[in-house]
Amino acid sequence: MRVLLKLSGELLAGRRPPIDWEAFSFYAGEIAAAAREAEIAVVVGGGNILRGAHTPIPATGHVMGMLATVINALALRDALRDRGQEVLLCSSFPIPGVADAVDQWRAGEALSRGAVVVLAGGTGLPFVTTDTAAVLRALALGAELVLKGSKVDGVYTGDPGKDPDAVLIPQISHADYLARGLRVLDPAAVQIAAEHGLPIVVFRADREGALVAALEGRTGSRIG
Repeated sequence: MRVLLKLSGELLAGRRPPIDWEAFSFYAGEIAAAAREAEIAVVVGGGNILRGAHTPIPATGHVMGMLATVINALALRDALRDRGQEVLLCSSFPIPGVADAVDQWRAGEALSRGAVVVLAGGTGLPFVTTDTAAVLRALALGAELVLKGSKVDGVYTGDPGKDPDAVLIPQISHADYLARGLRVLDPAAVQIAAEHGLPIVVFRADREGALVAALEGRTGSRIG
């Protein structure tokens, strides 16, 4: 099985933002364990370093945010290597000697031999979230599932941090997710996934064993 994991900058920030090396080591362990069960590509966010939408000139800010994902990808690559995991790092912003350009065929070959593929730089275009980048990369790589790591247990009827009556939704169709205006993922990402029949699982990623559990369908909420 081939899957794509989206890890947000919020998760990678850990307890000591912007860069928490313990958090990177933890998620590297989770990914390495899951890589024994499936072929895994990872799209990283950059919000722990900078959020482009919060900058004075958003077009430039989004590019800065995409470059921030390259920093996270480098840290995650080294954390994975420390665990003996083979890694291929690709970026929409290739940097000679640091990160190669995204090449879906080369990435597919790396996945087939058991390497983890870390994808940085989002789509390379401003005003496109890394959620949407994750869905697009998943489709390009022929992934069967997108796993969205989160700080909540899954998709809720409302914001569980603000609404005490919010209820977890174990499964919901793409259409219902969009119709209800839920915001755990960027709606554009869900719309594209819907058009291609690509399921997404939203799960709480900051617990040991959560990634493998989500991969096996034992935790989280399934969209689609």
